[in-house]
Amino acid sequence: MTPMNRSSRSYDVAVIGCGLAGLSAARQCVAHGLRTVLLAHTPGSLPYTSGALDLLGVYPTETKRFRSNPWEALSELIDREPTHPYARVGLRGVRAAIHDLEEYLADSPLQYRHRPNENMAIITAAGTVKPSYMLPGSLASNSLAFESRRPTLIVAIEGFPNFSSEQVVDNLRDRWPGLRATRIDLGQLQDKPRRPMANQLADELEKPDFRARLAELLRPSLGQAKFLGFPAILGHDGVAEVCRDLSARLDVEVFEIPLISPSLPGQRLQQLMEHDLRAAGVTWLQGAPVTRLEKHPDGGLQLFRKGKVADTIYRADHVVLATGRFVGGGLEARRDAGVCETLLGVKIEATVSRDDWHMSTFLGGPGHLINRLGLSVDQSLRPLKPDGHPILPGLVAAGGLLEGHDWVREKSGAGISVATGYAAVHAIVSSRNKGGRGADK
Repeated sequence: MTPMNRSSRSYDVAVIGCGLAGLSAARQCVAHGLRTVLLAHTPGSLPYTSGALDLLGVYPTETKRFRSNPWEALSELIDREPTHPYARVGLRGVRAAIHDLEEYLADSPLQYRHRPNENMAIITAAGTVKPSYMLPGSLASNSLAFESRRPTLIVAIEGFPNFSSEQVVDNLRDRWPGLRATRIDLGQLQDKPRRPMANQLADELEKPDFRARLAELLRPSLGQAKFLGFPAILGHDGVAEVCRDLSARLDVEVFEIPLISPSLPGQRLQQLMEHDLRAAGVTWLQGAPVTRLEKHPDGGLQLFRKGKVADTIYRADHVVLATGRFVGGGLEARRDAGVCETLLGVKIEATVSRDDWHMSTFLGGPGHLINRLGLSVDQSLRPLKPDGHPILPGLVAAGGLLEGHDWVREKSGAGISVATGYAAVHAIVSSRNKGGRGADK
């Protein structure tokens, strides 16, 4: 238990980063009763993702082989790649982490669904097919429609950017003869017509009277359609009710198609987890970066967070580093020093020269070697120095920051984040139960 006389800026665990790895770690901290602060510079990557959660969709990556059973593929990966984050966590640990998330999200307003030993395929805004393991309820019928190839109508909205129903249909027509496209103008449903934007449309769709008028507008176009696909704009946290209501009004199964940006399904998941973590007592600090992390003179670690005049200092017995890769700012490619972890300044030891980071073909197999660079960790996810010793006592790492994986090609990003976030906190708990303040005791 945390002593009552500790500073209000003193915590059992500090989580740096609010991507899925950081959020997963914070959830485990709550489950174990640890006083937790989450510090993030940016909103994290979830608002830019599809909301569908991958486990392992393609393996081996050089073969680009789609795997219908992700657990079978994961067992092979763990046997073949001992430095992969999944191998660090182990099959039992990955199963425990994913099962924990499954239960949480199935009971949430987003009503996530999965099949225990099977990946599902969903269609994207580009008219491609993406494998995934866990889907929000608004995407579940997307997968059912594609699998059944039953008559389906894809709806585009006049003036809405980044989505063309015609493109979706053209790219899938050979595999799905019953797929059709339509385009509607929502201006006639609005008192003050304006350029349709995702968040504004989501607001409108949460109003029953707007949905009623939309249903009447769409009814003449349905024909024999059994499924009706929209760009992912069907509400905010009320998306499940929007889908149910439109389905009942039109007697079809309504689903969303994820967009590249903005991604409302990703935003919904981020907002759900943030709300629940705040409600559970996690201190959430966003908008300024952590600039330094070092040992505290009296034990544990101290973090320096950038302020307007001076840095604010936070103290924690343990820290989970979940700052992501290059896009998230956890890694940086420097011309003079190669790839470095940005907070600790750790140089990432690469076995290839800078010239070998790149390939002559875009997204070719087996993948750009730079994608596998990251922090080296041990089985307890403690970041290591080149000599194999932990960098700092009490420090663990999680998510895309870790070495040994290519989540883009593997379709494994969410699974890696969830599994390592879960395992990092369980390593902390194990250390505390043994009487050690630092995770390396």
